[in-house]
Amino acid sequence: MSNTLNTLIELVSVKFDKKIDELGPDTTLESLGVDSLGKIELIFDLEDHFKVRIPNEDAKVDTLAEVAALLDTAKPIN
Repeated sequence: MSNTLNTLIELVSVKFDKKIDELGPDTTLESLGVDSLGKIELIFDLEDHFKVRIPNEDAKVDTLAEVAALLDTAKPIN
């Protein structure tokens, strides 16, 4: 697993009160109870944590692996 994915899993485990061993690359946001508004809020939180910006049109992700890949390709904030 990538460092981004590991960090993401740690953050998600705290935010959604899940055990780290319950989460993996294929964990879906839907399984965490994240609706469309929740996805936007999560993306904002992750942008702040990783110091990146993710265009809204790129935020079409369903799994933690897809979120991590998106974060890895996001533009850093100067």
